[in-house]
Amino acid sequence: MTGETEAGGLRPVGIYREMFRTAREELPALRESGAGEPIEDRKLVVQYMKAGTPVFDVPGDVSDLIDPAKSIRSGPSLVSDGEWIWRVDSIYYLENYTVAIPAEFLDHVRGRNYQVSGAIDVADPRFDAAIAAYF
Repeated sequence: MTGETEAGGLRPVGIYREMFRTAREELPALRESGAGEPIEDRKLVVQYMKAGTPVFDVPGDVSDLIDPAKSIRSGPSLVSDGEWIWRVDSIYYLENYTVAIPAEFLDHVRGRNYQVSGAIDVADPRFDAAIAAYF
């Protein structure tokens, strides 16, 4: 997932170009993000991502980009740990498919011992910038 750009100082993880209606060439392609090496602690990383703070809620379902017969509740909703930002459907793809995760994010999560640190201030202007970048 290299080549991703930061939005307001937050680093995106698991946000793919196919998630948007307009071309987002700066983002990685989901279908090209197969993992080269297994992520042994994938379940712990998924738990970490699920424990993040919701920063922007989008009601409704989106189709699974790999298996359109499935849907993902509130998929475009944004979640963060204060340094990285991801979508709810990003968690779904990591949990259900073999997708690559940037080593920097894995190091970050492991360095925190898989624990999201204290509450974040969702009024932080960085989140407004991230919302503007991904919506």
